[in-house]
Order: sequence, then C-alpha cells, then structure tokens
Amino acid sequence: MLEYDEVVDRILSIPKFTKEKHDFTVLRSYLEALGHPERGRRIIHVAGTNGKGSVCRMLCLMLQNAGSRCGGFFSPHLIRMNERIRVNGVEIPDEELVRGYEMIEAVRRGENHPMLTFFELLFVLALWYFREAGVQDIVLETGLGGRLDATTSIPADLFVITEIGLDHVEYLGDTIEKIAGEKAGIITGPGPVVFHTQDAGREADKVIEERAVEYGCREIINCRDVKLHAFERTAHGIDFSFENDYDRYDHVFLPTEAKYQVENAVTAVTAAHFLFPDREREWLRELIRRSLKSFWWEGRLEEAAPGVFVDGAHNPSAARRLMESVRVLASLRKAKEVQLIFGASGDKDVGGVLRELCVFPWNRILLTQYQGSRAASAENLRVFLEEPRENAPDAAEREKHLNGDSVVNAPPEIIVTESLEKAMELAYDIGPEGLTLITGSLYLVGEVKHILRQKDRGSGCGGNTRDRKSQEIGTGGNTRDRKSQEIGTGGSTRDRKSQEIGTGEGSGKR
Repeated sequence: MLEYDEVVDRILSIPKFTKEKHDFTVLRSYLEALGHPERGRRIIHVAGTNGKGSVCRMLCLMLQNAGSRCGGFFSPHLIRMNERIRVNGVEIPDEELVRGYEMIEAVRRGENHPMLTFFELLFVLALWYFREAGVQDIVLETGLGGRLDATTSIPADLFVITEIGLDHVEYLGDTIEKIAGEKAGIITGPGPVVFHTQDAGREADKVIEERAVEYGCREIINCRDVKLHAFERTAHGIDFSFENDYDRYDHVFLPTEAKYQVENAVTAVTAAHFLFPDREREWLRELIRRSLKSFWWEGRLEEAAPGVFVDGAHNPSAARRLMESVRVLASLRKAKEVQLIFGASGDKDVGGVLRELCVFPWNRILLTQYQGSRAASAENLRVFLEEPRENAPDAAEREKHLNGDSVVNAPPEIIVTESLEKAMELAYDIGPEGLTLITGSLYLVGEVKHILRQKDRGSGCGGNTRDRKSQEIGTGGNTRDRKSQEIGTGGSTRDRKSQEIGTGEGSGKR
C-alpha cells in the first residue's frame, strides 16, 4: 500500500479544472467500473455562489441527528485534503483515502481509462468511501457552477440552490442570469427544488424556475417568500423565528455572529421538509432546533483567536453580507479599535470586495497575501484602496461612536506586508479590547488557521474550544498534511500550483 503522503502528492499533481470541460463520459466509466457506489443512496445536491457549504453542513447535521448515516462532500479544504470527505462529520481516515485512491488507479490502469481531473478523482473517491462506510444519505456541494460540475454527473433526489452573485464570471458568465443558469444546471431530474437567491432578484429566480419546470420537478420552493418574524442577537449567537410554506419555527438558535447564516438556515430548514416527509411537525421542529444549535462551520465569521475573526468572503455579495454582521459585532464587543487584514486571489473582483469592506470605518487596514500562485500581491492590493469610492465613510461616519466608547476619527492607517504572519503580529498590537477581521479568501483563512495552530502547539495551548473540537475529528494533521494543502502555506511548488479554479474556492462558500 502507498503511503498517505505519496498519495496526497500524486493527487495534487493531477491537472485541475480548465475551461475546456469534457462531458461526464469518463467520470461515469469509473463509477461503472467501481460498481456504481452512488446507487442505493439518497442524494442531496447543493449549488450556489455563497452559502452552499453552510447549507450542506446544516443538512448533514439534521440527517445525522435523525439517525441517518450521512456522507458529506465539501470543497475546498482549509488544511487537510481529508476535510472534503466526511461521514457523520468525521473526515475520511488517511488509510481509507489511500485505499480509495489505489482502487481508482487500478481501474485506470486495468481498463486504460483516461485520467480524471483533481476534483473528479476526489468526487469518485468520496462516493466509493461512502459506500464502504455504509452511508444512507449523501450531501454534495458543487465545486464550481453546476451544469458542468462533476457532482452533476449522477442523479439527485433533492436540488438546493443558495445565494447567487457575480463570481467566476470568466467561466460562468458575466450576468446574474447566466450564472443562475449554470447553478440551475444541477437540476437534472424531477426531484423537489428549493432555492434562495437573495439579492440576485427575480431574474435569477425565473431562470431556476424555468429549468425546474423543464425537468418536471414536482415541487419548486422559493425561500424568498419566507417570513422572518423575530431576530435577536444574544451574547452567544442569534435567536430568530420564521415561517415558511410548511410550518412556523419560533426561537431557533444559531451559535454564530454571522447574520447571513440565518438565510442559509432558512434554506436548509425548507429543504429538510423533503428529507423527512412522513415525520410529525413537532418532531421536525425539535430536530431542526437541535441541529442548528450545534451548527458550526470553519472560516465563516469564526473567532479563530480572542478578538480575531476569519471569514472566507471573496466576492462582493459575500463581503456585503459579512459587513452587516461585523458592524453589529464591533458594537456588541464594544471594540475600541477595529482593523482589517485583507488578502485575495488575483482572479477575483478585488475592487468590488474592498468597496464593500471599506464601507466600515476601520482604524487600520493591513494588506497581505497568502502563499500561492493565485494570490494577488499585497502591493497590488493597495491600488484598489487608492481608487475613489462612492461609499467610503465620510468624516461624520468616522466620528460616530460604535457603542459609546469607540471613536474612529481619521482615515485608516494602511500597512502593506507580504507576510501574513507579520500582518497577524501587527494585528495583536491593538490588544484584547480591539477587533480584527481577516478576510478575502478561503485560502487566506486556511493559512491563518495553520499559523494559529502552529502557535498554539508551540505555546502548549489548544486554541479556542471549537478549534480543539475540529482537531478531534482530524483537521489538525501532521506536518506533511499541512504542506500538502491547496492553500499553499509553505508547501512545495506543486502544492502552490494546486490552487487553481475548480479545486474548490469556487463559488463563494459560506
């Protein structure tokens, strides 16, 4: 048997997604050779620009808490490749990842199949493992787009589409309608469709509805019509009540400061009605409350260290929703100083993201970069800050008290450093009464978490509670695992080159 490190190296060396997508013939030939591991299981397929990762996680929790053995396929990973493939929240063990890879390689060599792409291989490996693990339900997160994504190669029983915004326009189209069409491409059968395009508007809704009608989908549910009755932030999260087409839910609690997760929860809860059609209302209410109360997803307004929050927002719509929560969070925390650490991929709408982030009156903005070929240089990011901004905070805004204590009375100090570690060291200067947001890329978030874990290990600390919990299920990894991550935190050239479109940062996960 191959060693885990060698398998990770081999997978990372596989060609990534390109614009010249082939059809699903090759991928399906592997599934056939493996005995169609996807069959005999219920499949929930989730696409969207923002929110799909969180919705997948919420659905997995509901299925798991209902007694199902649930497999989840996610992207990208923050630190270890194993994070992409989970059963009941637990990552695929190293030895199973190796065994699955060897099975796929045996098919390729024995039947002279063409090579799968990086994402296709991991997808096939996930389906193989889910069968081996006795999974009953599979929740699939689309990698990029939907219509041509590997996850669309197999039939699904339920289709879910989350928020839609402009991202990956060079691959998916330069209008909301075109992007909605790519996302709606996951609809390939008559199963129910649940969607919540949010700010995308009725034009996007119409595209999805037309696709669903074309495929004879028996139910088409637009979460835009959900009524939010109450919303309250507490010291530990968000308490909210809402009503959809099926029921009313009072005092649902999410342990997060991110308001955008409420919209994701509404989508997941509405989809849950199709997963448990024969259950009584009170049973489902209790399942939903219990599942959402335990919800957590790394890199989504996560407090990675005291006063230091990380979020993977990397498109304008995600940044706009993020700032709705950050403004309130700074007020609740009575932050005396607020600062932004920003790094991004060069192929993103960096100007659009910064315009949304800089509506907030920061004391200091630190521009940096993650280690990887796709990263925009820290110095180049400064150009976007120097552009005139219509929504920049004016003098009155900068003099506004955030909570009676904090005053931002001057334009932010701008610091440029190519070292993320150096930027984080500078961030600690504001002390425990300040608030730091690190955002712009999931790759950046992954590198931050790697740095913090290394620091924790060096000091003998265990990180924050949730971080320790995540390490218990295997997201810590050994030294080689951390070097093999796609986010490029110090790995080889090949590791850094793996940060290509289609390996996951795709569609603006939340």
